[in-house]
Amino acid sequence: MISRATTTALLSDLSDPANHEVWNEFDGRYRPILHAMGRRLGLTDVDAADAAQEALTQFVRAYQAGRYDRSRGRLSSWLIGIARHCILDVCHDQKRQRPGRGMSAVVQLPDEHHMTIIWDEQCTQEILRRAMLRLKTESRMKPDTIRAFELLTFHQQSPAQVAREMSIQEPDVYLAKHRCLKRLRSIVSDLEEAFEIHR
Repeated sequence: MISRATTTALLSDLSDPANHEVWNEFDGRYRPILHAMGRRLGLTDVDAADAAQEALTQFVRAYQAGRYDRSRGRLSSWLIGIARHCILDVCHDQKRQRPGRGMSAVVQLPDEHHMTIIWDEQCTQEILRRAMLRLKTESRMKPDTIRAFELLTFHQQSPAQVAREMSIQEPDVYLAKHRCLKRLRSIVSDLEEAFEIHR
């Protein structure tokens, strides 16, 4: 079951350090985004995972110490700032481990505006990933309908190719796309509300 709790509700519950369920939800919601940011900025998979772990650890410590003031800005802005420092630390560690080489271009991280753009893009991808999971596990949509939609949309097959592969008629492919898109838009809207993203 994917939590529909808003970020505000999660933050309220995070005040209890013994509430492991909400910490796990918070981690599951934001770790993939932080990891993807590190990858986008040139880190290896392992280094991006380390940077994401450190960012979440620093967040936990700061939050429990009462240093997050929601009235001063969005949570994402705070997390972006923490992530930027963690990614820089990883880059500097790499530099120290490989003396004599030029400083990696990844150390020249984008400014705050572009970091926010990267965050928003990765957040959108995470929302879409969760939306597809909900479409498959929580909706009453038939697996073949979802499969036709995936082949058409994500694998970029033509309606004729999808029809041949699934032994259905082309109008059925268009109908599958229509049904899935309608349900997916509703799920994405719910998740954007949970993540408190305002389009």
